[in-house]
Amino acid sequence: MNTDGKMSYKDFIFPVNPYVIKISRKKNTAVHKIPFYADKIFDLGEQNRIISGEGEFFGSDCLEQFERLEKVFSSRESGILYIPSQKPLLAVFESLELIAQDIENVIKYSFRFIEIADDGNDDIPQYCISDGNKSLWDYSYEFGIDIETLVKINTDILRPDIPISHGRRVKLC
Repeated sequence: MNTDGKMSYKDFIFPVNPYVIKISRKKNTAVHKIPFYADKIFDLGEQNRIISGEGEFFGSDCLEQFERLEKVFSSRESGILYIPSQKPLLAVFESLELIAQDIENVIKYSFRFIEIADDGNDDIPQYCISDGNKSLWDYSYEFGIDIETLVKINTDILRPDIPISHGRRVKLC
């Protein structure tokens, strides 16, 4: 999906990028206490990234914009999250909060997404059939394949950021 530098999730493109976008990374650790000696700390690996932030909807239709985002939030399936200057990622929309509606034609909100980490499954099919909603970028993230590789093996697809027409065969390896 081409979002022209705007944040998007599934088919919702934020009209104005949130003014705060935080990407949090954290590791799981364990501490083994050793009496009369320094503690031993173990790195147990990274947790899924958390993407959170705050933004505003402006204009006479700001309530409708928020309601559209609420509808996307209510959807139970995960989706592709595009963040400006970041690679697309598969995420779950965990929380959405209406912060204030004090000013006329302005709604402030906050959000939180949790990245769905790669499960390490190396069973990549040779091709897939497009559902009409995904681009090469989406398939790159979904199957963990480098975008340059997908572009190289799908020479008939000219733009990796535009959804591929329904029923079209997409080579994955």
